[in-house]
Amino acid sequence: MPQRPKALEPSRSARAWFGAELRHWRETRRLSQDALGALVHVSGDLISKIEKGQRPCKADLAAALDAALGTGGVLSRGLEHVDRDADKKPSDVDKLDVSTRGSRATKPATLSPPVVAADERRPIGPEVDAAALGSAMTLMSGEVRVACRTSDGRISFVTMPRRKLLRSVTAVAGATLLPAPGASSNVPPTKPWSAGLLASDVHPVENFRALRRSLVECDNFLGPRNVVAEGQDHIRQIQKLRQETSGRDRQDLMQVQAEYAEFCSWLYQDSGDFRAAQYWADRAIEWSTVAGAHDLTIYTMARKAQLAGDMRDPLDTVDLAEAAQRIAPPRSRLSAMGAVFGAHGHALRGDERASRSAFDQAFEVVAGPDVDETFRGRWLDASYVEAQRARSLSALGNHQDAVSGFESAIRALPASYRRDRGVYLARAAVAQLHANGPEPAAVSGSAALAIAAATGSARIFTELAVLDAKMQRWAAVTEVAEFREALDNVMLHEV
Repeated sequence: MPQRPKALEPSRSARAWFGAELRHWRETRRLSQDALGALVHVSGDLISKIEKGQRPCKADLAAALDAALGTGGVLSRGLEHVDRDADKKPSDVDKLDVSTRGSRATKPATLSPPVVAADERRPIGPEVDAAALGSAMTLMSGEVRVACRTSDGRISFVTMPRRKLLRSVTAVAGATLLPAPGASSNVPPTKPWSAGLLASDVHPVENFRALRRSLVECDNFLGPRNVVAEGQDHIRQIQKLRQETSGRDRQDLMQVQAEYAEFCSWLYQDSGDFRAAQYWADRAIEWSTVAGAHDLTIYTMARKAQLAGDMRDPLDTVDLAEAAQRIAPPRSRLSAMGAVFGAHGHALRGDERASRSAFDQAFEVVAGPDVDETFRGRWLDASYVEAQRARSLSALGNHQDAVSGFESAIRALPASYRRDRGVYLARAAVAQLHANGPEPAAVSGSAALAIAAATGSARIFTELAVLDAKMQRWAAVTEVAEFREALDNVMLHEV
């Protein structure tokens, strides 16, 4: 009996992502490892080791694989990220003091997601490249990427073994913030195959959807690091169940699998791991297409536009958003999603007129009845559009109007949307700094920081890194000093 293929974790590293992508394309073309190896004149064993992340792939082999698999150059482009992210140096942990006996400057109080270095030679903002933001915290392996204040005041990344970080965090904070391998997490395991979770009188599709809704609620309040492993585990369980079903049941399970993939993409996006987010978004589009879930395909396409915006890629943002709008029902929430995310892409390109027009279109849609009978995008309302418009206004340099927009959106947020409040506060703080000065900006930044520390949202920390870099000149202002001290207390320090 052939051995079951090893499960791959594309979020573990750049090389692991490349291996997972290679396996995906090979299996899509229905080729064995030996058959693919024969096409590109290498052994099947080498293909196996590349897929498992055990061996690197050379550029000429990646090009040959692209040609053999008809990927359109996906592997060659992906190899650029693998080479760029390759860690050829010893672990950065040797540079850090993680003891609890030192001064405040050596005290790690919690795990911080990745943020972009505040380097005067490469300012944070629209100019930052996607690879820098995509160098993300690994949530499910033996090492994690954490934020660190360097000796010259910048914020950068370091790699630390999870166990060593866990010991230092526990000693300082008195509580485990990230589970060690094999330990229980903050959220109790929700194995779908456990007794009592899959109700015998409810269809498995509905059971898995109910479980997904509970994970969405946890994510809203606790952040991505507490639920991503569960989401991926549910996908594995659905895949097993699909092997035992046929017909409409298997198609419906495929749609739920696609819904989970889109959710995992979101979790990784909020964690700052854009490469993994792209991987799961691509799987969601593929699986939703197989399932015939046209609305989910449109929704994920719009979400890919949002992801491209977070990656500061204005052209992809606009193109993906326009693609979503072309296939969405006119005047639907799905079309409004495309308009909103496309508007931000126009703002990143400096096209104020196109951005304003797209937002006007989105406001018009959410003000009227939804013509789409599906539930996708029902969360998109006027206050959400206002918050996104404020972000784009800030990118265009209209900071005063951006502040007003953020304040309006924050007032309209439900209390349970804690992480969104943190994102809006952090973005508002940057706009406030330009419009109203450092004091109100620091106050908003401190409020956002408390939420960032609790949820582990890289989107919040990224905005706070921008704020921190811009406020260095006002370091003597009381509110600024308090904010920067609080930020220091939730990250490691280079000594």
